[in-house]
Amino acid sequence: MERPVFQPVGTAAIELDTPALVVDLDSATTNIERFHRYFQDTPAKLRPHLGFHQCPRIGHLQMAAGNTSGGIAVTSVGEAEVFGGTGFNDILVTGKVVTRSAMQRLCALAQTTIITISVDNADNIFNLSQIAMSSGIRLRVLIEVDSGSGWSGVQPGQAGLDLARIVENAAGLEFSGLFVNDRIGMDGNWEQAANKTHESLEPIIDTRKLIENSGMPVATVTVNGDYNFDTASRISGITEVYAGIYPLMDWKSSQIRPEFSPAAKILATVISHPIEARAVVDAGHKATAPDEGLPVLEGNPGAEATRFSAEHGILDLEQHLENELQPGAKVWLVPYNLELSVNQYDYFRAVRGSKLVGFWPISARGRFE
Repeated sequence: MERPVFQPVGTAAIELDTPALVVDLDSATTNIERFHRYFQDTPAKLRPHLGFHQCPRIGHLQMAAGNTSGGIAVTSVGEAEVFGGTGFNDILVTGKVVTRSAMQRLCALAQTTIITISVDNADNIFNLSQIAMSSGIRLRVLIEVDSGSGWSGVQPGQAGLDLARIVENAAGLEFSGLFVNDRIGMDGNWEQAANKTHESLEPIIDTRKLIENSGMPVATVTVNGDYNFDTASRISGITEVYAGIYPLMDWKSSQIRPEFSPAAKILATVISHPIEARAVVDAGHKATAPDEGLPVLEGNPGAEATRFSAEHGILDLEQHLENELQPGAKVWLVPYNLELSVNQYDYFRAVRGSKLVGFWPISARGRFE
């Protein structure tokens, strides 16, 4: 558990103790407003996925921005429990719920919160039905359909219809529609991404028509729109787009969608300058989570983060910076994958106008179960 030094409101951001995960609320607000505007006149509405940042305060900023479906998405039952206790009453759980204890907890939460889950096999449906029935509640259920990745979900077409019929006939469950978990449109230019989105989602729309022609209404078709939201939200037959990266972004996502800027960064302090071409900072693996890629320095051209130990990061300096970044200097690191970094902290240091406005709990951190 992180045990930060709680500095007073009004402290300059650059004076915060380090390493610190800092969210610039001016940038985050701009990202949120820009993203939500895309859904102002679209057939599909936005369902913010809060599992990316795990922070209820940021989630409420998203919901207040409008053009949403009225609900949120999370990954796990544990996350649903946290957000269900902080004012969110319509929650889609995008991860699979398969253990008996998780199903019991989910059904307990469904006593007071609208809960929707996704399934992709008959055994899961049978077990959910038993526990939902014994709990005296009804769970909304979406059939997950594979859009081509092979990651999870049933195949489009008849397999989706067959599973929908099983849900329709299961006590304690309500068939609500279809669900796509794959991230589509991450590669290539905008036109290629748009074409890939249409190509990948066409079988999903065909599956919807097949189910409806069988006599079952399909109220909801929810798809992942982290990167292809502007295309997916305008495809007829898609009713919801869920996305979670856009409020804070990170280095990876900002390269794919550069109209949104990284709003969360790690502030670190130079603690050593052992040789001319190297500086050492107090942010290592534990602070930056560089598993998928190294963080990128902001505001220091000619300095590059090259490797990390558990506690320290190594910056290689070009010749014109060899006498810069002496001990005590502060640097900003933009995480390559912010989702991994967030899980290292219990708080965002929330900053507006370069001044601290509060420590915002990352309340769902570590709630994997």
